[in-house]
Amino acid sequence: MDTLEELKYYCDEPQPVGALMLTGEWGCGKTYLLNNSLSNALKDKCVCLRVSLFGMASIEEVKKEVKQCWLRTVAELNTPASGWAEKAQKYTGVFKTVVDKGAEHLPEPWKSIVSGALSFNVIDFVKVEPKMGDKKVILIFDDLERTDIPTSDLLGCINDYCENLHINTIVVANEEKIQSSEKDKIKYSEIKEKIIQRTIHYVPDYSSVVSNVIDSIECKDDVVSQEYKALLVKYKEIISSIFSGASVEGIPLEQLISKKYSGNSRAELESEKDKIQELLKHRPHNIRSLKCAIQDFKRIYVLLNEKHIDNKEKWLFTYLSYVLCFRAGLIPESVRYGTLFSDEKVSILYPGFYDDKFITGGIKQWIRHGEWAKDTLDAEFDYIINRDKAITPEEKVRMNRLLDLDEVDIRDGYPILLEEAYTGTLELNDYVNLLYNSCWARKYNIQLPDIKWEKISGGIHKQIEKMIHTGEEQPRHRMIIGDDNKDLFLPEEWNAYKIINDFLSSNTLMFEKNKALYVNLMKKEPLNALAQTQNKRFDMFDVEMAEATADGFEKVTNAEKSSFVDYFKRMWQVNICTQDYKIKLPEEGFQTLKRRILQILDKCRVESLPISEAHANSFLEVIDNLIVEQKQKLQEIQNKEEEDRIKAEEKALAEKQEVEQAKKSEIDDVVEKMLSDGVSADDILAKLK
Repeated sequence: MDTLEELKYYCDEPQPVGALMLTGEWGCGKTYLLNNSLSNALKDKCVCLRVSLFGMASIEEVKKEVKQCWLRTVAELNTPASGWAEKAQKYTGVFKTVVDKGAEHLPEPWKSIVSGALSFNVIDFVKVEPKMGDKKVILIFDDLERTDIPTSDLLGCINDYCENLHINTIVVANEEKIQSSEKDKIKYSEIKEKIIQRTIHYVPDYSSVVSNVIDSIECKDDVVSQEYKALLVKYKEIISSIFSGASVEGIPLEQLISKKYSGNSRAELESEKDKIQELLKHRPHNIRSLKCAIQDFKRIYVLLNEKHIDNKEKWLFTYLSYVLCFRAGLIPESVRYGTLFSDEKVSILYPGFYDDKFITGGIKQWIRHGEWAKDTLDAEFDYIINRDKAITPEEKVRMNRLLDLDEVDIRDGYPILLEEAYTGTLELNDYVNLLYNSCWARKYNIQLPDIKWEKISGGIHKQIEKMIHTGEEQPRHRMIIGDDNKDLFLPEEWNAYKIINDFLSSNTLMFEKNKALYVNLMKKEPLNALAQTQNKRFDMFDVEMAEATADGFEKVTNAEKSSFVDYFKRMWQVNICTQDYKIKLPEEGFQTLKRRILQILDKCRVESLPISEAHANSFLEVIDNLIVEQKQKLQEIQNKEEEDRIKAEEKALAEKQEVEQAKKSEIDDVVEKMLSDGVSADDILAKLK
């Protein structure tokens, strides 16, 4: 007998001895089953009254909601159910409006009559009965675990409807989430035994659920939408397997563990087996999560289609697996997408379906934080296209995950890859992938050629210098390792990553590009150089920029010099105050510019150029003020650092004194105990020493 038949059987019982419990995990469709399937099956002979207990804080609130639900149903059926309703028969034509919206929505003659009647508390006169007209009443209490009322009190209240009023009563809950609290006078397990007649564990028909979800998707007339729905229909059975939690390959647990953790000891395998078995208990089957995932993946599908990326079904399977896990709380929301092994739970729960080769950091970021970064996703997909084009062993080991490589490619490709890494010819993302794979090799006991990490760091520095020199753009797709993974790497590995991360996080390429633009424009069109770069970001004003600025100032006409000085003043006042500006560096840039302007000033005096001399004096004043502002800013930073240092020392001293005081108290307690036990003073001193 299936769940629906069990529910119907209970509802047909003339006088049940207790309530029926319908339990199942959140989102598995319990409420939908009752509101639709059961209600439709019983509509000719029963009335189902559903009361959600979500957030209710008192028994009085529950009883009031039951009566209000009763009133609404009477109004909808337009069927008086007892004496009080018969007396109100003349109002039945407007009764539903009163219940739903209140008397203010009625015509004026009715409003005064009904408002007078409602001055009494109508709810107090409502009597809940086993029948409503000629139909049997089925009372459903939903969300038992989501109320603030002590469970024992709540079940006692529910029992009153079942035992005393003889109403067939169904209680809906996720029993795993019900916990006895200090408020409960009786434990849940004890009160349940007295009140619940039978418990039904609801397991939905996964195939039907998936079919209904896919069939209910409204498709636009465009080709991509039609193709996406066709993809869902084609792989309906596999989507059902994902939702049900089955393995596409039917891999037994022992085989899965042995395959995933090959090389580990027997004790480690047993430990992993216990962890996996515990994890499997929490495999999610939330229908709403499934609907969200299927609907949202279309956005990914459109991008895959634009990029002409194959294996779209594998991207779909991986996406569904990830979303179901994340929405079930199995992947921490705080974790950023650079976390190395954050997806391990997903791969365990969905073996054969989840493959992190078919998901990107940008997609994970969208799932976790709702951040749809189109540029990032474009860059990631372009990287994947190039990765999939890899032919030679070196190309394969450079761009792929270690676990996706064949042993022969590792053997032939890694020596070439390492030589390129040492000479600085790899891209920064390739270095990060090398770090990832080194960590994976250690985890799964895969033998790689010996890696000299000092030479790797040297190669990274060479690549960075080349990027700065050639003015390359920042990589559009950036591979990241989260700080919470630091312990997974050797110190020399983490140092190599830190070089990359510090460089990319500091926006050095952007600053170098802006500097090159400033210097080049200053040589050609000095005033235009300041106009075009005044809103650009700079982290310093160095000697090269100073020389170019002095030459530019000397080159412009007197009519332009005033604007030149004004642009320069505003531009560098802003930059000096920014967080990126390297205020601690020597002031050689502004000092060099000052020396050059003084030379120009002397030349103006020698050649009797009073207007040019006035502009040079004005510029000199601006430069002096900038030097002063820079010194003041530096002093503020130094004062703050000194203040922080003093606070840190005071905190450390306080913590040390606290520890010493705790030790002293501990010693005092020990001495006092020994004295009370009759230990002599000499023995106490000897033991303390």
